[in-house]
Order: sequence, then C-alpha cells, then structure tokens
Amino acid sequence: MGSERITTAAGGIVWRNRTGPARPQPRVELLVVHRPSYDDWTFPKGKTDPGEELQTTAVREIGEEAGVRVRLGHPLQDISYPISGGTKRVSYWCARLVGSDEATPFVPNKEVDEIRWVSPKDARSLLTYEHDRQLLETFRALQERQAHRTRTLVVLRHGKAAPRSSGIEDLDRPLTSAGLDRARALVPVLGAYGIRRVVSSPAVRCAQTVEPYAHSIDTFLEIDDRLSEDTRSAQVERSIAAIMDRKKPAVLSSHRPTLPWILDAIGVDQVELAPGQGIVVHHRKGVVHATELLA
Repeated sequence: MGSERITTAAGGIVWRNRTGPARPQPRVELLVVHRPSYDDWTFPKGKTDPGEELQTTAVREIGEEAGVRVRLGHPLQDISYPISGGTKRVSYWCARLVGSDEATPFVPNKEVDEIRWVSPKDARSLLTYEHDRQLLETFRALQERQAHRTRTLVVLRHGKAAPRSSGIEDLDRPLTSAGLDRARALVPVLGAYGIRRVVSSPAVRCAQTVEPYAHSIDTFLEIDDRLSEDTRSAQVERSIAAIMDRKKPAVLSSHRPTLPWILDAIGVDQVELAPGQGIVVHHRKGVVHATELLA
C-alpha cells in the first residue's frame, strides 16, 4: 500500500478591534468568508504553492480570498480532514488586520463571494464546520488572557558561512551561496509575521542573514555588539529586554554560542538551531505564550 497523500494548506482567524459611538471600548471582530462552490461559511485558507512556507501561504491566501492584509501572531492548532485521495492538513494562526479593510474594498472572486466581520459569538452561529468552531474556541481562550494580541520576536542563527579555516577574519566571514539563498528565502516568512525591526550581531554573516529582509521593508539594520560571540550573559539580557519592550515585531540574528544566553533571557526552553534556522517567540508583557520553529 502506498503512503497517504498529505495536502498542506494554511490560513488564519483574522481579527480587528472595532469601536463606535455606542461602543467606547474596542470590540474584537472576526472575518468569515462565504465560498459559493461549497455554500459554506469558514475562515480564509488555501493550499500551499510548491516550495512555499506555510506562514507565507496563510498571508497570501487570506489576501487573495478576502482582500485584506494581515500579520501572523499566536499559532493555532492544525486541522486535518479527509479529502479525495488523501488528507488535507491546514495550519492556522491568529492573524491581525494590518491597516484598514476599508482602504481596499472587498471584490468578490471565484473562491469567495462574500465576507463578514462578526463578533466571536456570531461567528460560532455562522460557521459551517465543527473544526472551525473548535478553532474559534481556541481563539476565544487566547482572547480571554489577551494572548491573541501577542508581540513577535524571531531569533535566528546566521546562515551557513565560510569556514573559520578559510583565513578570513572571523567578523568578516561571509555567507556561502547556500547561506545567501536561505537569507533570501526568509524574506516572505519574516514578512508574514510583519517584522518591522531588524537587529544583528556585528559579524558579517549575521548581518547578511537579515539584510535582504531589511532591504525589502526599506528599514535600517541595527547592529548590536551585545549579540556577538564576544559577549556576556548580562549584556545579552539587556539587549533582549530592550527588544522585547518595544511593540514592533522584531528579528535578531546571532551566533550558535550566544543563542543559549538569548533563549535564557527570553525565558524559553533551549533548542539547537542549525545554520539559518530560527525560533518564533510570541510574547506579551514579559510572558511567552507560544513558540514556533523556523526550520
């Protein structure tokens, strides 16, 4: 018997805060979509393109189906269900609306002919599938402790670099072609999380790992000596405290020997990262609510 065919897809529970004259306190509203081909109400999602990371899929599909821009936050559980010839596995995130949906009015398309912004209570009544209602309950549990609105910090180990035996000064060792490929591949993934601040060790290999992303959002690359190999745990703690205190979603690029101090300062379990790998930390007010591995 052949192995089961797995079709991967991704999407999100898109949310926004809505205020009004009769509602001085913000109310969370969720986006649900109607698909005419199935005559159902569901959360936006879609299949991955070849070679596409799930985070990139989620943001792309939400944009294509509902015409809104989002940034990913706290991950939600995967949902699996049988389809013709195999199983579909869908990854979901809390997805915060970026900007105003009114700036880009919804245009019906072949996948979705109507969208609605509704309260979580009304969403439960409207949704067609039980697995969507289960996702909704996870979101509501996060909402109760404000974990649906976490901040994001991505910690990267620099990409594959020229070896120490190459005779190049250590700080000047550049990325190899494989390392540069990985740096470019990270651009859409970091973009899916809405990263707005880019921080690096002074080493060339660390800076090169995040330079393509910094260029893609037209921001400057912050060099922080406290993230170098030649550092101390107290310096790392001060650097991480400053990064996590800011609201902007951030990425930092550092070295394998420094990563244990970085992860300790954040307050997450130790994980061994290969060159170019990273960990996504979702935190709020000093509390880490979730982590994800960027393989």
